Amino acid sequence: MTAAVPRYAFAGVMMLAAAALGGGCAKDATTLTVSVYAEATVPSILILRTAVARADDLDQRASSDRSSPYASDAADRPGPFVFPLSLPVTVDATFAGPVVVTVQGLDWDTNAVIASGVGDGVVVAQKTTMVSLILVAVAVGATDGGRD
Repeated sequence: MTAAVPRYAFAGVMMLAAAALGGGCAKDATTLTVSVYAEATVPSILILRTAVARADDLDQRASSDRSSPYASDAADRPGPFVFPLSLPVTVDATFAGPVVVTVQGLDWDTNAVIASGVGDGVVVAQKTTMVSLILVAVAVGATDGGRD
């Protein structure tokens, strides 16, 4: 009967180890929550381009475009973004460390940059961190509204 106790103890330890390993596989997303404010002179924006670049290597970047989720009267386009807004941006955990976040407002018809803002932040792997920036109007047709 004493031989059965170690076998059950071993099985219990193995189950705990398996649970610990299984729990280690589920990782939280690495996310930046970008708080975007806009100066009063910024025109209506229907498309936002968001780019996250490593501060020590601005060529290593992730970017995405998103259309406004708001409805409009025009059949082919959404309504404008409403500021301030909060943009969740998920990045690869390899971006951990200081980053530069650029948000650009694009013209719906031409994709020209009409507003831009830049903010500095820190990415922490499997955590959510915050960055704030202010969009300012840029000359129509400009392609570079910040440090990127």
